[in-house]
Amino acid sequence: MTLGLSHYQLLSEILEKVHYIYDEEELSGVILEALSKSLDTEAGTIFRISESRRIVPTAAYGASLDLLKALGFSVGDGVVGWVAQYAQPVKVDDPQSDHRFTGMADAATGFTTRNILSAPILAKGKAIGALEFINKRGGPFTIPDLELLSMIGRELGIAFENVRLLKELRENHAYLKSIVGGLGAGLLVLDHEQNVVVLNQRAKEILDSQLEATLENRPSAAQVAGNAPEFLKLILELARGGRPVPRGRLKALFGLSEIVVGYSAVPVTGESGRPSGMTFLFQDITPYEKEAAE
Repeated sequence: MTLGLSHYQLLSEILEKVHYIYDEEELSGVILEALSKSLDTEAGTIFRISESRRIVPTAAYGASLDLLKALGFSVGDGVVGWVAQYAQPVKVDDPQSDHRFTGMADAATGFTTRNILSAPILAKGKAIGALEFINKRGGPFTIPDLELLSMIGRELGIAFENVRLLKELRENHAYLKSIVGGLGAGLLVLDHEQNVVVLNQRAKEILDSQLEATLENRPSAAQVAGNAPEFLKLILELARGGRPVPRGRLKALFGLSEIVVGYSAVPVTGESGRPSGMTFLFQDITPYEKEAAE
């Protein structure tokens, strides 16, 4: 049996949203409400599987989320526990005669479960959660309903994984930005096209530059170091050569002042092992040179 027109319309609607919402709680709520209304169910829940193998409700429709959380679902227990354990979808038309049905939620909520539709949320072939819907008002759930829920479970798994990776990326970026911003030395990183991808505050001060550099906005080295032409010439030559410099010294004009900078250069290599840019650490050592001369 293939999906009907209404299933395809719902699938299209959900796919438009699922990969453009980058908050898991918001995404769960949007998907759950759309599915519950389209399938015309009395209740629906999205669960996530914890590291301790508990099944934690993260969004609920037609029932209290706090009450469901208090019940304590586990992998292997109940219909949704079976789905989580075996990573397989299921359609239950008569829960009272199904050995997997425990009736735990019914006893706690006063709800009477007449039919169940559940599918795993999959990421890299592994169940990371489950979708469950209760009591279709127009009659029993259909095989196309089950196929639709299985498809959405796979897409939701990808979306959840993307949300997790994006969160990690943001946290790592914030951590790196904090470290880079706190360096006492100037930090400048060129890509293989000699554009600047990293420029910390100390580097901007030494170079007398007001430009910002990010992965999305990469000013040229000439734009960033235009007020220090000799330094610009040096870093471009080192970037083209691609050789590390453990320690170097340059006396030159930086803006209107002649200063001495100590620097080091380290090639950046890509996953292929080929050079993909150059990292420079540099500092104004003029005061130290004066002290040594005295």
